[in-house]
Amino acid sequence: MITHLENRKRNFKTTAVICSSLLTQIKGLMFTPPLKNHQSIIIKFKAERNIPIHMMFVFYPIDAVWLDKDLKIVHMARNIKPFFSYINPNKPAIAVLETRSNITRNLKIGDFLTANNL
Repeated sequence: MITHLENRKRNFKTTAVICSSLLTQIKGLMFTPPLKNHQSIIIKFKAERNIPIHMMFVFYPIDAVWLDKDLKIVHMARNIKPFFSYINPNKPAIAVLETRSNITRNLKIGDFLTANNL
C-alpha cells in the first residue's frame, strides 16, 4: 500500500510504501537500490513503542523520522551512514519514515505530517 505524506509549512512531501507486515518491517530498505527524490518507506506498527533501526545491508545514506500516533515528529536522524549505523531514539513512536538523505532538512521535531490512508 502507498501513502502520501506532507508538511506544507516546511515544503515537505513524499510518497511512501507502507511496511506493516512483520516481513516488510524486518526487510525495510535492506538490499534495495537508492531511493529517488520524494520516495520513501514508512515502517508502521499497531501501537506506539520504541523503534530502533539499523543500516545493515542498506547501501546508501538515509534520513529517518519517528512519528507518534498523531503523526507528530518525535525524533529525527539525518544522513544516516550505510552499514554500521544503529539508531535507538528511546521515544515511543508508531512509525518510522525512511527517506532519501537530506529530504527532511526543513522538518523539525514537533512538526506534524499529514497523510492519506495511513
